[in-house]
Amino acid sequence: MSEKKTNSFIHGALILGIANLVVKVIGAVFKVPLINLIGDDGMGYFNVAYQIYTFMFIVATAGFPIAISKMVAESLARGRERETKRIFRTALCFLAVVGLLGTLVLYLFPDVLENLVAVPGASLGITAISPAVFFVAMASVYRGYFQGRQNMYPTAASEVIEALAKLLVGYFLASFFMKMSISDSLSVPIDWASGQAQSSYIRTIFASAGAISGVTVGTLLSFLLMTIIYLCYKRKKAPIVAQQDSIRSRKVILKELILIAVPITIGASVSSLTTLIDMATITRRLVVRPEVLSNYAFMFEEGTAFAQKVAEEGWTGLELYRQQAATLYGMYTGKALTMFNLPLTLVVALGMSVVPAISSALARQEHTSARSITESAIRIAVLFAAPCALGMSVLSKEVLYVLFSDTNAASVLAILAIAIIPVAIVSVTNSILQAYGKVFYPVINMMIGGLSKILFNFLLIPYLGIDGAPLGTFLCYLVIAVLNLYQIVRHGGIRFRADSFLLRPLGAALIMGAAGYVFATFVTPVHILTDSAINIWIRRGLIAGEIGICGIIYFLAAFAVKAIRKEDVLMLPKGETIAKLLRLK
Repeated sequence: MSEKKTNSFIHGALILGIANLVVKVIGAVFKVPLINLIGDDGMGYFNVAYQIYTFMFIVATAGFPIAISKMVAESLARGRERETKRIFRTALCFLAVVGLLGTLVLYLFPDVLENLVAVPGASLGITAISPAVFFVAMASVYRGYFQGRQNMYPTAASEVIEALAKLLVGYFLASFFMKMSISDSLSVPIDWASGQAQSSYIRTIFASAGAISGVTVGTLLSFLLMTIIYLCYKRKKAPIVAQQDSIRSRKVILKELILIAVPITIGASVSSLTTLIDMATITRRLVVRPEVLSNYAFMFEEGTAFAQKVAEEGWTGLELYRQQAATLYGMYTGKALTMFNLPLTLVVALGMSVVPAISSALARQEHTSARSITESAIRIAVLFAAPCALGMSVLSKEVLYVLFSDTNAASVLAILAIAIIPVAIVSVTNSILQAYGKVFYPVINMMIGGLSKILFNFLLIPYLGIDGAPLGTFLCYLVIAVLNLYQIVRHGGIRFRADSFLLRPLGAALIMGAAGYVFATFVTPVHILTDSAINIWIRRGLIAGEIGICGIIYFLAAFAVKAIRKEDVLMLPKGETIAKLLRLK
């Protein structure tokens, strides 16, 4: 693999990785105070609308940015600059129609979707987020085009702008509604003139819809920014010289786009479908054996916000159980899933960067280069995922306390965090298989994983309660990861060494995890987290310090067990200098 191409691949991944990290931090800055503002039940309504939007967005657009980047990269490798423009325009027209249809489905049928997931109160948020499907479909065309040119800056900028708008607009609107006073004498849900709501339940529903509106505004601004960047790029670029080679027709391009994108979309839809499976099965399966709700009785006892809503609304029997299940779902998705998604930032960036890099190498018949990129991407993904998984699992109480000032979701996060490793492998290996043209294998494997997720949730949740959901997620992605790796070995000619690929990173992570367990047991045990005699910022400082120390321990352990290889460091900017400083051989 040439140094230029290697650095281009890693450079693109780093750009997207940094942007995704910023986006995740902004998201955490948004969600942490939002959860504290609207509560676990409010986050339940928010996440139902957001996950339905995510599924519709994936169905409408997920495969097309990858397909566009793949086709653009291949056309550039063959010297067909004019063809890249035709690919872009064809995709833009097609996705305008697809995005509009997705928006109409959400806007016209919010009540039907609410009933499907059995979470009452979510329809208003579904309506509020419906325009976002169209805007993000348009933005995805620009992102795929620039990624195909291995220019990740426009994608990075648009993602950051989208996240900032979600933070500022969403939190402002949620605050606006939550500041309303309660008046049970109102004949309408909200009295705009007096700034009053009919009940705290109604106020929470409107606040969650206001928060989700920030996503709609963010996707609009992202689309507008990408349009401006493209127009500026088009104006500055030199005129294209007429080529002797004929370029493909729009009909042929659209056919190829669909043939590449549809299998990828199906695979990505199944991935999102696992979240929808949680959304539907958690609430339904929890009420099959309501006694499992008592595992989290402290969230519903007298004096809690939930107890106040029960007194106002008069929930009893099955309706009470459903509302408790919805609150647990909000706790799970708002806290545990928020933290679970944070470490996957770099892995997502690797997946987005690896497709055009491998596609370009294969188009030039550089198979050794493609194999080298494949091996590096998977190894780096595991190197990054292993410490995040073990550290977040061992320090689940501490991590949650730093951000949310409570540890309600500690047990679900401790289980879910372990799934970071198979999810990271799945994310990267899906992209690798797609880049190699084996687009149907991720689809089949994700479908098998989705079916296993349904089975695990169905069997586990009635007996383990909400804790059964993260265990089902781990088993689901473990199945998919094994199947993906098998296909890469079979069709890509890759031969993984278990020690460098898995055992060494896991060994370093276990050393770090043992240190974290000692810290959690003797430095910040539960009574330290809840002892009001100790200043909250001192407690948070202790926790942040031990998390930082655990990170240093992993870094040192990774070098001690030789989990980090010289070729990994050489792919970084200034890699030669870094390798010399670290004395890698």
